[in-house]
Amino acid sequence: MCVVDDFAKHYAFAQLDRTNKYYITKRENYCRSAAAYVDSSCSTEDYPVRATIQTTEHCNLRCIMCQIHGDRSHGRIVPRSMKKNFFDEVVPQLFPYLVEVHPTNIGEPMISDWFVHFCNKAIEYGVLLDITTNGTLLSERIAAILMPRLTDIKISFDGARKDTYEHIRRGASFEHVMRNIKLLLRERTISRASGTVTLQMTLISFNYRELPDLVRLARDIGVDRVKAYHVFSYSKAVDCLSMISDMDAFEDIRLQSLELSQSLGVRLEVSESCRGRVTDLEFRKCRLPWAECWIDSDGAVYPCHSHRGFVYGNLHEARFESIWRGDSAAKLRNALVSRDRASICSGCGMNYRTKTPGGAVPYDASGFLHRGARHTTNDPVRWSARTKQFPILEPRAYSMTIDSGTRDSFVNGDDNSEPRQESIHE
Repeated sequence: MCVVDDFAKHYAFAQLDRTNKYYITKRENYCRSAAAYVDSSCSTEDYPVRATIQTTEHCNLRCIMCQIHGDRSHGRIVPRSMKKNFFDEVVPQLFPYLVEVHPTNIGEPMISDWFVHFCNKAIEYGVLLDITTNGTLLSERIAAILMPRLTDIKISFDGARKDTYEHIRRGASFEHVMRNIKLLLRERTISRASGTVTLQMTLISFNYRELPDLVRLARDIGVDRVKAYHVFSYSKAVDCLSMISDMDAFEDIRLQSLELSQSLGVRLEVSESCRGRVTDLEFRKCRLPWAECWIDSDGAVYPCHSHRGFVYGNLHEARFESIWRGDSAAKLRNALVSRDRASICSGCGMNYRTKTPGGAVPYDASGFLHRGARHTTNDPVRWSARTKQFPILEPRAYSMTIDSGTRDSFVNGDDNSEPRQESIHE
């Protein structure tokens, strides 16, 4: 089987249930997607390998850096939810081909009154689950449903100390969420599942020094991984929480945490050093327009959560197949292949990688701050654009030009390729 190296790293194809009736369909689609990416094909005959479905934007917490409950220059966000019957219409169009599905990148997925139904549909179609949650609504029943079909569950956990955690994650109990994490880990032992459990920290001005302690906490309770990335601001109030203008303060903690994670055997994914230059990077076109999509609660289909308003189409108006293979999607792929500077993807860090693993990268601080902030660098790569905040309530139109294509290299693999390491933009 021909597998692009980026695909093998990021998608847990090897964990699929081979007895599921859709397995062959998924395998063939996975190969076609990989080949289309390798060949820089702008018009594809495949489907995505992974999808994020925005089932709900509601949440039971009021975290201090959250864009949903916070004040914004144009007013408060009104959270939306996807209708269950609409979701059921989308499932047969997409799920037979998916390797993984992720419900909700903003909001709490388990607050949806049909979250279990979502999981059961994924199980029926043999789709693996990737979950991000605040951990407050976990239960034995949900843990038993999730763990055998889970690639990873990320639990937002913004402090190793009770007072820090509860100050940031307003409405959550440190002890309650810790109990729920241990419940998950027990269920994994019972079910002999291979899914990983991750603690995910948003780095802000007063919690970053607790990162080493969070690594220790992960080791002590049996968590596999810690993720830590900088806050993205939507207002001047959140700008004050960001460390992005004083990254030197974080560098010692970052290095200390990396060294500690290696000694303790806990995986740590953390924001890179900001001391890099554009010359430290090499171009590697983003795989997402060939492998992933983001479906909003209103049916809009986007290339990713950093779409800046560029929409492929809407599932209330067309079937998924025609949207994924349509002109808008082809234009975006063509713009990536040709490195079109006018495209929405120009300068996004997802199109680059460091020449040495873990190397430093160039930061544009304005990419982390609210929209009124000015650009602070003249670099052509806005590294922070790879994980921009969701541009909720922004216009959904963007123009781009088209040019010729290039070809990337690939490696050969098989069905036993290593499970993926998670996409950096999540």
